[in-house]
Amino acid sequence: MALREPAWRVSARELETSLEEERGSGERAAGYVLSPFGARMNRVLVAGTLSPAEAIGRDEAQTFWRARLSDPTGVVAVTAGSFQPRAMAQLRAVHSPRPALVVGKVHLYRGRDGVGYVSIRAEGARALSENEERALLADVVRQTLDRLDLVERIEKGASLPEEERRRDGIPSAWVRAARDALQRYPNVDRPAFRRDLRAVLRRVAGDLGPPAAPGSPPTVTIVRAPPPKAPAPAPSAEERAEESVFLDLLDEVAEVSVDGYADLKEVLTRVASRGLVSERAETVLNRLEEEGVIEEPIVGKLRRAT
Repeated sequence: MALREPAWRVSARELETSLEEERGSGERAAGYVLSPFGARMNRVLVAGTLSPAEAIGRDEAQTFWRARLSDPTGVVAVTAGSFQPRAMAQLRAVHSPRPALVVGKVHLYRGRDGVGYVSIRAEGARALSENEERALLADVVRQTLDRLDLVERIEKGASLPEEERRRDGIPSAWVRAARDALQRYPNVDRPAFRRDLRAVLRRVAGDLGPPAAPGSPPTVTIVRAPPPKAPAPAPSAEERAEESVFLDLLDEVAEVSVDGYADLKEVLTRVASRGLVSERAETVLNRLEEEGVIEEPIVGKLRRAT
């Protein structure tokens, strides 16, 4: 049995500046959003002020909802649909802004303009008392500062053998995430992010007045592989035929869904019944996404790009 992914304690600002992802291979492989500050996130826990949710999407039943959770560093979108009935009910129960915690999966959507947008697909949300909110924010700050310290230790050349990690109580997942952060964001402005955390500390200390407007996001530099020297060859007639089958089945699934999106698993099942094996289907899916024909604005949900 696969272990459940841990929920990283993070701030809204850290989520806002997380612009890189890592996708595993295989149908059930977990995906991760990589933070500049040492988090490799599949699931997260955030705390702050949760706004009333609004219905979005194209279906008349309005079964997809979005709220916003703000902490002293920024704001992150929180979503839930009919496939998360408990979380959706919890979001809909919020009628005025109130302190809350949200646990869910983090999702990075990159628009056709290349800009990344991070959101949280809620698994659950719960109202908090003032003291509970302050305690959770303190936990967020503690874990974040510990991760920042680890990133800086590794940057300075610390090897961190297993015995040393056990002595210092450093999870192995943190070490991997710290190394990923240094590789994928080599020039991140960590001091600016540390300054953002001071606003959280003021809230923890009991300053419950209007939060100060967060400053500009920390500067990050992303390292990407250089583009190929020659353009990829145009798809063959056979490949275009496979794309046509894939799109037709996607439209069939989306047309009867309650939220207007096509469930990825169902599309792949139908595609397989038409003779397009899993590996070929993944290739077609990736090509259509790269060409901007389809998009996955919600994890596991597809639609034609508008």
